[in-house]
Amino acid sequence: MSFSHRLPSLQHPDFRNFIFGSFVSNTGGQLQTWAIAWHLYRLTGSSLAVGVIGLVRVGPLLLLSLFGGVLADQADRRSIILTTQVMMALVALGLAALTLMDQVQTGVLYTVVGLGAVSQAFNGPARQAMVANMVPPQDFPNAASVNGIQWRLSDVLGPALAGLLIASPGLGQFSGLTLCYLLNAVSFVAVIVAVWFLPKRPPDPAVRSKSVGEVLDSIKGGIRFVRSVPLMGNAMWIDFWGTFLSGAQALLPAFAMKILNLGPQGYGILAASSGAGALVASVVLAATPTIRHQGRWVICMIALYGAFTVLFGLSQNLFTAGIFLAATGAADMVSTVLRQTIRQLNTPDEMRGRMSSISMLFNVTGPQLGDYEAGLLAHYTGERLSIVVGGIGCALVSGWYWVRGKALKHYEHR
Repeated sequence: MSFSHRLPSLQHPDFRNFIFGSFVSNTGGQLQTWAIAWHLYRLTGSSLAVGVIGLVRVGPLLLLSLFGGVLADQADRRSIILTTQVMMALVALGLAALTLMDQVQTGVLYTVVGLGAVSQAFNGPARQAMVANMVPPQDFPNAASVNGIQWRLSDVLGPALAGLLIASPGLGQFSGLTLCYLLNAVSFVAVIVAVWFLPKRPPDPAVRSKSVGEVLDSIKGGIRFVRSVPLMGNAMWIDFWGTFLSGAQALLPAFAMKILNLGPQGYGILAASSGAGALVASVVLAATPTIRHQGRWVICMIALYGAFTVLFGLSQNLFTAGIFLAATGAADMVSTVLRQTIRQLNTPDEMRGRMSSISMLFNVTGPQLGDYEAGLLAHYTGERLSIVVGGIGCALVSGWYWVRGKALKHYEHR
């Protein structure tokens, strides 16, 4: 079978250009995310302080994501993405300048994270909904897999590059951390250019709301849609509880420094391991026929995610920790692609923005609240036990949905 037949979504120029721009920008975003976590832990020496990042992100997402979903259904999604990308680039540039002047304290880092979450509340729904418009329905499962590949490749390169830059002596007056933030600011150019050349897609005037009451009714309509389809609820809630209980991103700086006695390079490798596993899984998914019994696969992948999290928590060296983190990334990737496909293929286009915003509340707030929960538990029990307990909880969640989540368990599309 030819390459074009294995990856049919890449035959569409708009999608191909968007994916490349997104990859460059996402790599910069991961570079900054992991640099901020290291920066904050270096300033405070506290996993709980790093975990608070999750709370800072959750606030704007909870308050604004549903409005972002309405906007994605009632405005040109291209314009929304351009605006939010420019905003995030300016924030990254400001953080680089403050770091260069050695004026960064914990409050500055939390502010940057919060501003990024505000932008993401509007960018996320528009971005997810727009991908479905770039390819025909029969190519969307492959597009979701290809999109997953670029995300996961950025998950590998971003943290690995962050570790290398943090450990480096910098460049002239620019420290490694300053370079991390500056490169992220520059990376937004790629996606801004790609989106600029996409055609405008004005929404149907019939679905536009003209008053606050109509906007709220539109939000309620999206919530009613999700609640009326048990499959949607199952796919969103299993992700939320799994990532809430087993999320350990906030603990990686401490796990690397305190438990495994690693420097910045080891931290970068550890942080990139999950993305590496996810990347392998996404490549396999993109190059193979559609998986059958998708609902059962989602539940099984959540179980494996929890099991490998436990094994990661028990790891004694960088090699085993990296292997088990890679395994969690692979399981999460399979689950993510299947859940995204389930949601998008079972949602009408005029509802996709609102559905995506509701979905984002689940798949973003879960791990963010999980970071705080993990940091809080680690404050009292230590990082290792916090990770193990969370992984066990995640595995129990999958068992519950195997028994009670009938809509998800028995779902299959061909």
